[in-house]
Amino acid sequence: MKAPSPLCLQALRAITFPPATRPACHRRHYAAVLDPPPPTRLRTPPPPEPSTKQPPPTPTFRPTPSGSGLRKKRDDDEDFTPYPLTRPIGMPHAAQPGDNNGRDARTLRQRRDDFHDYDKHLERRAKMTRQIAKPYFRDWSNMRFHRGKVWVANERLFRAEGALYFPNFFGRTLRRGLEKYDRRDGYGGLGRDTCGVMGGKVSVVSLVSNTWAENQAATFCSEKANAGLWEVLREHGDVAQRVEINYENNLLKWWVLRLFGLRFLRRSRTVEEQGRYFIVRRGVSEIMKEAIGLLNDKAGYVYLVDGEGRIRWAGSAEAEEREKENMVKGLRRLVQEAKTPKGKKKDYFEMKDQLQAVVADVTGEVPAEKPAAAAAG
Repeated sequence: MKAPSPLCLQALRAITFPPATRPACHRRHYAAVLDPPPPTRLRTPPPPEPSTKQPPPTPTFRPTPSGSGLRKKRDDDEDFTPYPLTRPIGMPHAAQPGDNNGRDARTLRQRRDDFHDYDKHLERRAKMTRQIAKPYFRDWSNMRFHRGKVWVANERLFRAEGALYFPNFFGRTLRRGLEKYDRRDGYGGLGRDTCGVMGGKVSVVSLVSNTWAENQAATFCSEKANAGLWEVLREHGDVAQRVEINYENNLLKWWVLRLFGLRFLRRSRTVEEQGRYFIVRRGVSEIMKEAIGLLNDKAGYVYLVDGEGRIRWAGSAEAEEREKENMVKGLRRLVQEAKTPKGKKKDYFEMKDQLQAVVADVTGEVPAEKPAAAAAG
């Protein structure tokens, strides 16, 4: 039997499904546009009541050359202004020999126990997170603001009673022929403490970490930039001295400095000055940096430290004329204090109060209330 033809199938379909009961055709031409559905009757919501609150101000967006709005400061920003030091800086305790030498004195058993200690693992992880979160070029980028000057030197010396201590730095000096003490100190047995050199003398300490910082410290301490400082050092060489600290924590730069830089540094200094030039590689913690105001590693810093190891004056970055004058005045004052016997020393503020009381008795005026003890003297 043959299959029915298409005409036969259409006739059978017309007989089976009359036009009134024929199902709707489901064929659709997608190029055709369908009619929109009829609108549904919905309840119209009431109009919103007028609000008396003002909308928050739209934040202003300041585009940067890179197209990112996350950066807060630009190269042409001048809103940051360094202010003078209003309180003493330094460590709360006096420096002791052997402090901050960077050596790990733990035994193998202690290291193993610390390695399996979960709490100490969290501490190490938090420390590493802070180090990773710090941008590598942040300090160099901040040098564009006042050439890295984060604070201005104090005009007067900090009072001896409220002054804090300069920490101990452990490193090797430029001087040759020294006796080797402990070959495991990280410097081949030539490691020395800065507190041993600075004890009992007024020290002009410069702390640098690169050539840029060394040039900035030279604006305070070089003979060409500050001749008055060297006059005091030559005149009172028995109680005043200059100490230089070169801090380099980068291992590659450390070896380059040892191989090629030591010879040049020795040539430009006398034998006595070589013994007061320290090259430090480790042992400088973030607590020490914050305590002495070392907020930018790429800038230079200068300190006046008395015979007791206390910071009495501090300067940063490039020196201003007023800062150099105050530095020389402060050094002369510290030299005078060092040469005065302890039994004859008098507090400057005590003498000032006594003088004000005598003037009040003579003039008959009521003396003003005594202000709180200031940090600077």
